[in-house]
Amino acid sequence: MRLITSISMVFMSIGLVSCGIDGGGDAERRILVPGDYATISAAVKSARPGTTIEIGPGTYHEAIEVKTERITIRGTDRNGVILDGKFNLPNGISVVSNNVAIENLTVRNYLQNGIVFNGISAASKGRGVDPATDYGTGDDVLQGYRASYVTTHNNGLYGIYAFAAKGGLVEHSLASGHPDSGFYVGQCQPCDVTLDNNIAENNAIGYFGTNASGGVVVARSIFRNNRLGIAPNSQEMERLAPQAEAIVVGNVVTNNDSPDAPAISYGYFGGGIAVGGGTKNTIIRNRVEGHSRAGIELLLFGPFLPQFNRVEGNVLLNNAIDLAYHTEKNDPEGNCFTGNSFTVSQPNDIEKALSCDGPGATFQSVNPPIIKAPPTVDYRTIASPAKQQSMPVSQQRDAAGAGTFTALDIASIGLPS
Repeated sequence: MRLITSISMVFMSIGLVSCGIDGGGDAERRILVPGDYATISAAVKSARPGTTIEIGPGTYHEAIEVKTERITIRGTDRNGVILDGKFNLPNGISVVSNNVAIENLTVRNYLQNGIVFNGISAASKGRGVDPATDYGTGDDVLQGYRASYVTTHNNGLYGIYAFAAKGGLVEHSLASGHPDSGFYVGQCQPCDVTLDNNIAENNAIGYFGTNASGGVVVARSIFRNNRLGIAPNSQEMERLAPQAEAIVVGNVVTNNDSPDAPAISYGYFGGGIAVGGGTKNTIIRNRVEGHSRAGIELLLFGPFLPQFNRVEGNVLLNNAIDLAYHTEKNDPEGNCFTGNSFTVSQPNDIEKALSCDGPGATFQSVNPPIIKAPPTVDYRTIASPAKQQSMPVSQQRDAAGAGTFTALDIASIGLPS
């Protein structure tokens, strides 16, 4: 016993013993890849709540499934730790447990998603999906998730995908080259998710929020060179419609009419911010430039009318139509526009027709412009994004798991330059 203790002390003194081989309870624990385990999958399978998995530089051809709560998966170099599906594997990292964080790595070339937080699998706990259950509400959700300083690119559907999940933070991440959307939040009420300081480029859609309601904030991010920038929306294909109560604030939304991005399945092309049948959303202090269809558009989407949305204090430049309300009805439905800097609107004088300060003027509805979208491109051929900043050591959290988040002070977020 004394010999074992002495040897352990020697190993520790020269740094050869990691916390990954330490046993015991629910204490904080660290596993190194490839030091303790050759693969990320093996490390994740061995993890207990409270584990941080640190991944060294290299390219890992794995599909990771996370079923353990309160763990962190962290790369040591955002650009040098790469999960590569080689267009053969389904998802890069699939999370079906609560309170998981993914940090400081790149996920590329998967057939479906880069990272998916799957609340239906989390809530059903492997018992099978109950079609009568409103996954995304109450306790039928994945609770707590975070993606920080993550790059996802050239995956077959979404970059970072959260479904039936609440209590999330996606920050300082980039999504590029996805034929659905770079960032997706769907079927949650309330969602309580913040997307902050992200970049979405060269995707079909930058941010797509289908039936994502309550506590959704999309802030201080860049959406450029997608086919559509930002789209809170209501759809019958998912539960919990209509979508409601997202805040889109302080974003740069530019040139989202790129023919070099993958096509959107229903053909929309050339919009900055489009609220498709969404309700009670607040679109404030965004800079929206260079769109061939519309800068900010409220539109009918399927059977869903946009209702009670507020568009205020945005600056719009060089869009074919800066502000648009396209519903085939002469009723404002509670939607209003005020304090925006713009030139062209449909209907004309939109801030008088859909006033935020009392009854608006009579107006005639206008049909949306018909723009033929360019042919799609193969997402696999889109150029990889530039290298991105790694996560500062000061921001790497000691405790494993998604952690708690401080709500953004929306009033303090100004118009971006």
